[in-house]
Amino acid sequence: MEFNEFIKLIGRKKQTIAIIVLVALIITAGASLISPLKYSATSRLLVIQNTAGTDPYTVSKSNEYLGNLFSQVVYSGSFYNFVMSSPYNIDKNYFSGTYDQQLKLWGKTVTTKTYSDTGIIEVNVYHPDPSQAQQIDLAINDVLMNKNGNYQGSGDAIKVNIIDQPLVSSYPVKPNLPQNSAIAIAAGLLFSLFYIYLLPEERYNIKLFSRSRTRRAPLKTAQPKPQAQVPHNLPQATETPIDSHDGEYHPQGNIHNVLK
Repeated sequence: MEFNEFIKLIGRKKQTIAIIVLVALIITAGASLISPLKYSATSRLLVIQNTAGTDPYTVSKSNEYLGNLFSQVVYSGSFYNFVMSSPYNIDKNYFSGTYDQQLKLWGKTVTTKTYSDTGIIEVNVYHPDPSQAQQIDLAINDVLMNKNGNYQGSGDAIKVNIIDQPLVSSYPVKPNLPQNSAIAIAAGLLFSLFYIYLLPEERYNIKLFSRSRTRRAPLKTAQPKPQAQVPHNLPQATETPIDSHDGEYHPQGNIHNVLK
């Protein structure tokens, strides 16, 4: 199919495309509303090294390595155990189930991000209770600052300091309805274009309302049949009563009229 033909096909299939995008939006909105609302707590930390006698390029590459390392160990089971055993007021009942289920929920609760070779680590915690999100974020920062030696071999030569304290959002950030809606529109649009390209026939159109092009013919009322009219000037034969004396029938009038 040529490009010009496909553009014309899009014009003819506008209703099909709109319905597919609308269905994608409805499904996404339903899934988002089913998910529990979560607040976020965000903090940032900085990895500091003893750089005496070290060239800047080596320091930047080392910062990048350590930042990526610490951002990944946050998801580990040992780090999770350190956080759960910290003195912060964390509701451990939230991470219920088997240990595998707890780690899966932990992976959905915490996300980390590094900023290239700067050594800056951003920690994001998501929780239905904003105070719990803050407590978990504080516990993560504490473990990174005081127990990072469990994940690197340089000992006290490497330090982690907090540069931004946990900042809790004032409203839920998950699910992100604007972002999810934009993704649903893009996905629905791509799927609809793929659909009409594979099935361009009219019988595969998706319509909510179909307009009938044929109109019903008006009903014809039965017309009374015309009755035959007898000419007024037609001569009629008359009959005379039977004579009581001879009992014979005597027609009256012209003989030609009688014969007719």
